[in-house]
Amino acid sequence: MNRSLQRFISCAALALVLVLSVGSFSLLAKAANAGEPQGIPALREIYQDYFEIGAAISGTTLMTHEELLGKHFSSLTAENEMKPDGLQRAEGRFLFHIADRMVNYALDNGMKVRGHTLVWHAQTPDWFFKDKDGNRIDQKDVITDEDRQLVIERLENHIETVMTRYAGKVYAWDVVNEAISDDGRYILRQDSPWFRILGEDFIEIAFRKAHEVDPTAKLFYNDYNIERVYKRGRTIQMLKSLLDKGVPIHGVGIQGHWSVNDSIEEVEQAIKMYADLGLEIHITELDIGIKDVSEASLARQAEYYRKVFAMFKKYSDVITSVTLWGISDQATWRPNDNPLLFDKNKEPKPAFWAIVDTDKSWEENKALYLGL
Repeated sequence: MNRSLQRFISCAALALVLVLSVGSFSLLAKAANAGEPQGIPALREIYQDYFEIGAAISGTTLMTHEELLGKHFSSLTAENEMKPDGLQRAEGRFLFHIADRMVNYALDNGMKVRGHTLVWHAQTPDWFFKDKDGNRIDQKDVITDEDRQLVIERLENHIETVMTRYAGKVYAWDVVNEAISDDGRYILRQDSPWFRILGEDFIEIAFRKAHEVDPTAKLFYNDYNIERVYKRGRTIQMLKSLLDKGVPIHGVGIQGHWSVNDSIEEVEQAIKMYADLGLEIHITELDIGIKDVSEASLARQAEYYRKVFAMFKKYSDVITSVTLWGISDQATWRPNDNPLLFDKNKEPKPAFWAIVDTDKSWEENKALYLGL
């Protein structure tokens, strides 16, 4: 065989090997992309272009649910540890160690922190509302200017101490929590000691002080059922009155303690109405209850989660954060309602798979990611 023919055969053989190698690699890549299971996806990555996805935690669940928290959530909220009785049980004696641990964990893991809550009628120690002689001011027949000034000072001192500590670390605060009355005759709760002592002014005082202490923080009014018709109008009336006076309220927190029978359309209408006030919207305490964990109930819960997250995504120009009130059904304030995305064994439920892609069923999403 002459050298020219030998060289031609060698080159042709090499080219054939290269073609076959590239073709094989391409086929393998296509097969991997088409059918290879990807495992459980991270919610924080799925929703990064829509809104922050958060969870409420306790000092205990920070440890017991750390793996799920770190993988799936981009924001955290202290369930109880930043409420007044969690931080200042006795006047002037602040207990920050658990809250500090939560905030530091979040910062170390690239997460945001929502502060919850500065002013609330519940979970606030009695001393906030006692006069210098130890009597409950809100129970007096006559409340003096001295009494009112004492309570204002305590409110403002609490806000200043807490917000100063977390300035630059906590980006948003639920400044006032659950002030709207469930009784349609009134706008504000008549049984709140804040209202009984300071009248409606306590809300304005709280927001102005919060803005003074940390002008960079987003300040929210937070409440339950304010998406429902019976409570929505009075909430809007209260917020508009304060906004018209220049009170620095930046957003409204809709808690979202729902069941699978609640109207999603009512929630959507409320979102539009609060957005019309120029307010940012956070879904702050989301959990959706069912009464049992039968296959049918879990499927109904999954479908409700799918629909509600599809709606949240539709309004992601105004909804900038969605926080689940807990991580798994193992640790929830609604233990009989099985309301969260992960079950008591911390495994993803149909509800989890439903929000992975709201354009598909939970079964399709699970099959796609796990190769089932």
